[in-house]
Amino acid sequence: MPIRVTITMCALQTKWKNVIFFLPVAQRHMASKIGQIPKWNFKAEYIETCNCEYGCPCNFNGFPTYGFCRALNLISITSGSYDNVKLDGIDVVFAATWPKAIHEGNGTAQLFISKHATQPQRDAVIKIFSGQAKGNGPFAIFAASIKYVLEPQFVDIKKKIDGKRSSFSVPGVLDVQIESFKNPVTGEEQDTKLQLPKGFVFQLADACKSKLMKISTPSLNYDDSGKNAFYAKVEYKGP
Repeated sequence: MPIRVTITMCALQTKWKNVIFFLPVAQRHMASKIGQIPKWNFKAEYIETCNCEYGCPCNFNGFPTYGFCRALNLISITSGSYDNVKLDGIDVVFAATWPKAIHEGNGTAQLFISKHATQPQRDAVIKIFSGQAKGNGPFAIFAASIKYVLEPQFVDIKKKIDGKRSSFSVPGVLDVQIESFKNPVTGEEQDTKLQLPKGFVFQLADACKSKLMKISTPSLNYDDSGKNAFYAKVEYKGP
C-alpha cells in the first residue's frame, strides 16, 4: 500500500530543545525494514490517568465522557528485552490528547523516557511505543490515532509504585498521584476493579481516581485532577 509522508517542522522554544518535529508516529519510524523486527517482551506496572469520569467509558463504548481525551500514563518496566537489549528498570510516561474519541484520531503525543536509558534502550522503547515493533498491547493502535508527535524527552522520572497509592512525576513538567475510592460514610477504602477479558491495554485493573494529574509544557498543558485512574500489571510482547 502506498504511504504518503508529510513532515511539518515547527520551531518552539522549550526547556529541552529549540525544535519539535511533528509527524505521524506510524510514518516517522519507518527505518527498520519490514520482516526484520526482533522479538521483544516486557512486564510492567501501569498507571493510567485521564480526563474521563470514573471507570472511563472509552473502555466500554469508545467515547470519552466529555467528547475529548487527555491522558498521562506511566509504564514502569520491571523486566524485558528488545532483541538482546535489556529493558529492565526503564520508565516511560505517555502524554497525549485527542480532540475527540481516540479512535477518531488527530491526537498529539509525547514520550518521556528515563534519562539513564542507554541509546540502544532508547531506540528500542521508541520502536515499541511507536507501534513499529508490532506485537500485542496498545502501541500500534494508539500510534494509528496520533497525528502530531512531539520530540521524545529523556528526563528524570520520579515514581512510587504502590498499587492504588502510586505516583509519578517529571519535576517541573508533570505530576500524577492516584488514590483508591473510599466509602463516603465509613471512610473505608474500596476494592474496585475493572475486568476486560479482551482488553488490549489491560485485562484486569484496580479502578481508582487521580488525586493529582497535570502537565505543563508549551504543547501539552492540562490539569484533570480528580478524574479517572487505573493501576494494573501488564505484559506485552511482539512482533
